[in-house]
Amino acid sequence: MATSNVKLEKCEVCSANKAKYTCPKCEVRTCCLICVNIHKKELECDGIRDRMKFKPLSSFTDLDLLNDYRLLEEVGRSVDKFKKNPLKKCTRNIDLPVHLNRLRIGVYNRKVNFHFMPQHFTKHKKNTTFLKWKTNELFWRIEWLFPQADNIIQVTERALETVRLSTLLEQVLYPLNAMEEKSDIEKLNLKLSLNDKLQFYQAADLNGLKVLLKAEKITKSDIRFHELDITLTLKENLENKTIIEFPTLYVVLKDHVDMYEIIDTDDEEIYPKKNCGQKRRWSYIDKDKGELQDINKPVNYFFNTTSIESDDEELDIANNIEQNTEDKTRKCSFNIPNYDELIKTNYK
Repeated sequence: MATSNVKLEKCEVCSANKAKYTCPKCEVRTCCLICVNIHKKELECDGIRDRMKFKPLSSFTDLDLLNDYRLLEEVGRSVDKFKKNPLKKCTRNIDLPVHLNRLRIGVYNRKVNFHFMPQHFTKHKKNTTFLKWKTNELFWRIEWLFPQADNIIQVTERALETVRLSTLLEQVLYPLNAMEEKSDIEKLNLKLSLNDKLQFYQAADLNGLKVLLKAEKITKSDIRFHELDITLTLKENLENKTIIEFPTLYVVLKDHVDMYEIIDTDDEEIYPKKNCGQKRRWSYIDKDKGELQDINKPVNYFFNTTSIESDDEELDIANNIEQNTEDKTRKCSFNIPNYDELIKTNYK
């Protein structure tokens, strides 16, 4: 027992000094700040106590009960806060503003399936896509993502749709060339760091790169992409595509294209639509039963009680039908004279 107590008293990171601190989350014993930081990096621990962690009833105390009660109070306050916030309470269920409505009409006229997100979504707030109504010029916001460069994201705030995709890509690949004023030291340092991270892409040049557009509104959209032609304009590349707020373009090396599932617009598998709101059609009303007979309901001919079992029954039913029709014609028959006879009698 003495050896086990000695082990618990020592630091679990360095095993040299006596432990002084206990992590609230993973309960690792450490001796100093250096060991605390090491254990956070190795175990990916944030050091925040897990308030939802299971605790057996045998070790449950009044302090644990108080902590649970405070947690429920915080949840209730957050729910009330979201209910009172009009942005969080509901999505956009009213008409769009004038500038957004014009933007949507302009994008639809360019054969792009365009969708807006709710107004409190971050992607909607970041969207700077703009339609110049007088000249009918569309400026897209584009997010460029470089997977082979630590997933760096570059943003083009307003890219004119008539510009070639290769020209826009060059502006992003070579950030130092696109920088107009180099007097700002902070911006210059940021551009230099970006330029260093994009060296693999710069070495491959435009001929060794592929630009992929993330597919939207289809099945398995997280792993499916459209391949774009950098020799065409942005407008031509986005035709017949689905865009949510703004396009997200993945710049990939040609050697890594096999890692992505590339589809065409004709091969898209759209989400299946439910047959909601379709009216049910009824064929007739059965007078004997007084019930509506559904024409869409499948009929089981093997166990159908209304089916005819023999030829004799068919003949009996046919004879009954003929007799009924004769009786009806007798009751409904009238001795109507000819038209000429009626005229003669009237003139006499």
